[in-house]
Amino acid sequence: MKHFLFITACVCLGLLNGNAQSQKNDLKLSISGLPLLGSADGFESGINGIVIKPSIGYFISDRTSIDLNFSYATLNDLKIGNIDSYYNSFAFIPTLRNNIVNKQKLRLFAEFGFGLGTIKYNADDTNFRNSEHEELSGGISVLNIGIGGNYFFNNKFGLEVIIPYLMTKNITSENNNNLYSGIGPTIGLTFNLN
Repeated sequence: MKHFLFITACVCLGLLNGNAQSQKNDLKLSISGLPLLGSADGFESGINGIVIKPSIGYFISDRTSIDLNFSYATLNDLKIGNIDSYYNSFAFIPTLRNNIVNKQKLRLFAEFGFGLGTIKYNADDTNFRNSEHEELSGGISVLNIGIGGNYFFNNKFGLEVIIPYLMTKNITSENNNNLYSGIGPTIGLTFNLN
């Protein structure tokens, strides 16, 4: 509830803030990623996977954009039925983003998105693939609520950092419903296309 109130307050402040640098009809492209870290049961310590997230955004007003996010995730070092395994996942997440601070060099934003995708589990050695891999594979839903910022080095090119709260659920398997819930700090590059 505190996160919701904070994001709501930031969006309201953003609507009151003037001097916009992003403009209606602007088009942007972002490419970002984050490492998947593990140190729990079923995962080895360290970087076990990666998420790559390209997105394209269109500003429907000077401050608000609709972003179409695509994501590819892979996670290694899983144990499924005592078999070394991994998964690959693809998702499409439409997102609404509002710039709270919209200056020439610095832009701070709040975003909300919901999307769907697929996940496929497999054994490291396909000879050991079993029915549990098939049962866990299927469709996923992804909820994204976050804050972030862009720092532009010039009018076209900048750095993007997002701190989202992500909730990813397997919606077709009864065995493993919640795949991930938590913070997933993301860093990337953003380009203004017009």
